[in-house]
Amino acid sequence: MEKRLTGGPVMKTTLAVLCAVLTTFLGAAATQGIQYTDTVDYDIQVRLDPGTHGLDGTEVVHWTNRTRTPTNELWWHLYLNAFSSSKSTFMKELGGTSLRGGKVHRYHWGWTRITTMTLDDGTDLLPRMTFERPDDHNPDDFTVAKVTLPFVVQPGASVTIHLRFLAKLPKVIARTGWAGQFYLVGQWFPKLGVYEAAGVRDRTVAGWNCHQFHANSEFYSDFGTYTVSVTVPQGWVVGGGGIEVSREKIAEGTSRFTRVTYRDPRVHDFAWTAAPATLMAVITRKFDPSRDVPKDWLENTAKLLHRSPADLELPPVRLRLLIPRSQVRLAGRMLNAARLAIAWYGLHYGPYPYPQLTIVSPPITAREAGGMEYPTFITTGASRWMLYPPAKWVPLIEIVTIHEFGHQYFYGLLASNEFEEAWLDEGFNSFAEASCEAAIMKDHLAPDVPWFEPWVSNRMALLFRKLPVEIDRFSWKFRARRDYFTASYQKTALALRTLRNLAGASTFATAMRTYAERFRFRHPGGDDFFKTFNEVAGTDYSWFFDQAFRAEKKADWAVLGVRQRRVTKLEGYRWTGSEWVTTGKPSGTPATSIPATATPDTAPKHAATATPGAHGNTKAPKIRWNVKVSLGRPGSFIGPVHVELVWADGSKTTKTWNSTTRWIVWSFPSSQRLKQVVIDPDHQWLLETNRGDNYWSDHRLPGAVSRRLWVILEPARLLNLVPLPWS
Repeated sequence: MEKRLTGGPVMKTTLAVLCAVLTTFLGAAATQGIQYTDTVDYDIQVRLDPGTHGLDGTEVVHWTNRTRTPTNELWWHLYLNAFSSSKSTFMKELGGTSLRGGKVHRYHWGWTRITTMTLDDGTDLLPRMTFERPDDHNPDDFTVAKVTLPFVVQPGASVTIHLRFLAKLPKVIARTGWAGQFYLVGQWFPKLGVYEAAGVRDRTVAGWNCHQFHANSEFYSDFGTYTVSVTVPQGWVVGGGGIEVSREKIAEGTSRFTRVTYRDPRVHDFAWTAAPATLMAVITRKFDPSRDVPKDWLENTAKLLHRSPADLELPPVRLRLLIPRSQVRLAGRMLNAARLAIAWYGLHYGPYPYPQLTIVSPPITAREAGGMEYPTFITTGASRWMLYPPAKWVPLIEIVTIHEFGHQYFYGLLASNEFEEAWLDEGFNSFAEASCEAAIMKDHLAPDVPWFEPWVSNRMALLFRKLPVEIDRFSWKFRARRDYFTASYQKTALALRTLRNLAGASTFATAMRTYAERFRFRHPGGDDFFKTFNEVAGTDYSWFFDQAFRAEKKADWAVLGVRQRRVTKLEGYRWTGSEWVTTGKPSGTPATSIPATATPDTAPKHAATATPGAHGNTKAPKIRWNVKVSLGRPGSFIGPVHVELVWADGSKTTKTWNSTTRWIVWSFPSSQRLKQVVIDPDHQWLLETNRGDNYWSDHRLPGAVSRRLWVILEPARLLNLVPLPWS
């Protein structure tokens, strides 16, 4: 029996309690207008053999054709086969290095084998199964299989498949596997792809979306109910998605086992973890909205969304943390971060609709299992060194916990196609995570972290790219894995922050909330977000979406130069309307009028007559300077940018340049000198990271002083984030 850290027994969840929870969950969702349409249900029983790192499982899959097009095929993901050899597509793309800093452990391969596959009537389907390589035709990749049925599944009809499978887990890599006696079991069972209707993401005909497992990509699958029974050695702790509905002890000869059954409705995947109780502790806590939602957050979000605080009410959530006993003193930070994340995401993107969240902190030997998300189940990461300065001042625990919880929304509830549009999950969540972290730091809600600026890391990642990257690209079609991460995570987050600044905080927040609520359980694509945003904003931002998400555009503006000259008196010839006169006194020549019929070249010069001030008003400031400001657009991104002009007396003028041309020159007759020019003074364009040339200042420093300051400050200018006095 598992024990709480406090010593009390863990209460076993009964079916009656589960039914009550699910009834409440579904009823609340129905009142929000969310339509549930399960497509595939899984009933799985699996046994873990720690001696061989093997899995022995049975699986019953019930699939319903939700399209209007019949099909006689079923396409399956066999994810663990990505780790079966050095020549699988995953391993070739990985290049034999690492995915998250951990090594590839050759000779500790992983694989999946389907040993039986039948219909309800016993028809054997294994002879009808073939391996497919829809993405790269790699003959050594076995991560996708197709089964041809002996009949057609009509629209609205269903089929039930019975499988038995064997699997071996790899030494931990890419979110799954074992390290010592710790197991993180993900991507572990034969799983159906998604049968998409015509018109989904520009499909011309209906068909199966079932990509191979790539080093960059993650997952895409349909919603349903998972009922999973896991059998492990007695004395082990187990954590899984959903809610535990039963637990029983099993005796087989002298061996003793524990079978734990979980039920997870309205989700599209299932993962679990297991380890001896001597290695991992189990801590249960609760997210209590009356205690854990900061008052300022509630009030500010209500104003942003133009809703009452009562409309933003959040439900309680049970938190179940599995953590190495060596990290137990860090549990408070993980749970605090999870509570704040549930509050922030719930206020901005709708309530977390599940009654429980399971959090796993893997041992340091299994670090590649950290930082991963599955529905109602996330892994974070820590080490005992984080108990001590300076490591304890780095918010890694908060960053990872918040980020992985955030995936419960853009990966879990919206379930976009991460193979093809990873940015709809990773990038949207990176934006939300940074926003949440900024609020936490602003309100001092992470006491162990004295300071952290989440947007700096996003900007730095984009800053050092030699070539611009396009966000909207299939995950395995980027030039390099680093480009995939930059585009899908940081650039998308910066694009959304820029869009927020352009559209306004309230409009943006309302559009994001509308998108998150409208497309729960519906697999939205990029066009769905763009259309929703334009609808809510009442403005067409297609010009921004096309450049920021679907092009390799770089945002960059620059002050090319400023020229200021004193206004001098006119000298030479001037036409008064009736005659030519000269102004000034050329040496040896008296001032003389010139007849109207005379030509300027032959007529004698004369003195100028007095003229009124620039505005015909003797009280108007006297024009003393001619100022010219030259602006340029080194980047390819076209959009409106604000330019602030600061004058010698401290007054400011703000103008907008639409930047449709490569350069522009503004001329100003002025009574005073221009002191400073700043492009994008409010930092609306977070997509622009090369900001060192956005500033010009009229600091006329002595040469020696300027040279000394250059030596000190030029390294900062290389970051392109810090203006210099003489920029």
